[in-house]
Amino acid sequence: MSNVFWGVHTALQAGAPGSVLMIGDSWWWYPIDNLATEIGALFASESFVVIGRNGAEAAEWSQGMRKTINLGFDMYARGCKVLMLSGGGNDVAGQDDFLRLLNTNCSAATTVKDCFALVQPDAVITGIMNAYREVIVRFRAHNKTAPVVMHNYDNAWPTGQGFFGPGKWLKVPMDIAQVPEQLRRDVFKSLVNKLHLAQVELAKEASLGPLVAVLTAGELPEAPGSTDEQWLANELHPTPKGFKRIAKNRLRDPLDQFLLG
Repeated sequence: MSNVFWGVHTALQAGAPGSVLMIGDSWWWYPIDNLATEIGALFASESFVVIGRNGAEAAEWSQGMRKTINLGFDMYARGCKVLMLSGGGNDVAGQDDFLRLLNTNCSAATTVKDCFALVQPDAVITGIMNAYREVIVRFRAHNKTAPVVMHNYDNAWPTGQGFFGPGKWLKVPMDIAQVPEQLRRDVFKSLVNKLHLAQVELAKEASLGPLVAVLTAGELPEAPGSTDEQWLANELHPTPKGFKRIAKNRLRDPLDQFLLG
C-alpha cells in the first residue's frame, strides 16, 4: 500500500497520519511517476499528503486552491514534520506565461538578458515568492517549528515535446518571440536559477521560521543539444529514472534530519 496520498480527502479516508504535507504542481502529480512517489519510497515509514494538481501555479495557493490548502492545514499542519513546496514553474512556463517574460521580437538578441522584457523575469519571480511567503505564513498559524522545504525544477531543453505529444511550455513561446536557437537553453536555465536564488533569499527571512531551499537544477546528466530521453520525458518533466535520481541525490539528505529514512 502506498504511503503517498493525493488529495486531503483521500488521506482522510485512509486514516493517514500525514507526517509530510506537499503542496504544488505536476512534479508532485505527474501521472507516470513523480517526485512525491520517489520521495515516499525513500521514507517508507512516513505518510505524505499531496495537495494541488497538474499545472498548478504558485499564485493559486492563495486563490483557487486556498480552501483545499486550508483544509489540509486544519487537518494535518499541527502534527506534520515537514511542509514541502513545489511551485513557480507553471507561473513562467507555457505559451502565455513565458511570452509575458520575453521581448516581442528577440531575433537580434545576443545575450540571455536581451531576450527578457523590461523588469522581467524579476517582477514575476517576486510575485511567485509572495505566494510562497503567504502560504508559509498560513502554515505557521498551525505549526511554528516544522521546516518548510522548497525545491525548483531541473534544467530542460525547449524541444516542443509535451505529455503524449507536442507541448507549448518552452519551445512554442520561444518560437513566437523569435529567441535565437543558441540562447534558448540558457534562457530557461536562467529562469530556473533565478527561482532558486529567490528561494534562498526567502529562506533567510527569520520571521517565516525554518526554511530550506534545495537546489535540484543540474542534477540530471545532459546530452548537449538535445533531450536525453534517459532522464527527461519532455520539456518540463523527468522520466521515472530522473525523478528517482533527484529524490535520492538532492532531497533525501535535507529530509533525513527531519524524517525516518
